[in-house]
Amino acid sequence: MERQRLLRDSINHSISLESMDVTVNAVAGALKAFFADLPDPLIPYNLHPELVDASKILDKTERLYELKEIVKKFHPVNYDVFKYVITHLNRVSQQSRTNFMTADNLSICFWPTLMRPDFENREFLSTTKILQSVIETFIQQCQFFFYNGDILETSDSVAHQPPPSNPVQMVDPIVPLQLPPPLQPQLIQPQLQADPLGII
Repeated sequence: MERQRLLRDSINHSISLESMDVTVNAVAGALKAFFADLPDPLIPYNLHPELVDASKILDKTERLYELKEIVKKFHPVNYDVFKYVITHLNRVSQQSRTNFMTADNLSICFWPTLMRPDFENREFLSTTKILQSVIETFIQQCQFFFYNGDILETSDSVAHQPPPSNPVQMVDPIVPLQLPPPLQPQLIQPQLQADPLGII
């Protein structure tokens, strides 16, 4: 934690990670803490509903072009930083045979940091998997979104599928959340269904 704090405090300066002898996990933790400490999330709150709506478009090409248009609505600084972060995560995912960090794994780790969701909002819980899949799509299709590249053929994620009629089904019975401050780890426990036999 001490090394993460030093890294976070030094993030606006030119530093040598080799000379500091820090682990990859410490660097990733410091980066996540930096984004968590920003006044507003990197991906603006007002665009979250648009990202969810776009992810439900069934046609893959149309869906990706709509997501690309939404990203263009970012503030220029947010856009540049988001492009840099996603480009880096794309590079990391290309080494997944060595580091085991696929685009899916990376999106699970980083989407809460980039979007800073309200995990206490029950309505929001129905979109958690969708938003994670949106970040996965950005990582997979980095060249298309930011460098005028072609759309890559990938296995279609669940991002475009509408949420189930019962939002609680999208959440495991108990999901531990490992989030940096100010979002503290907590447990999300869905409401138990009423027992018609009165056993519970």
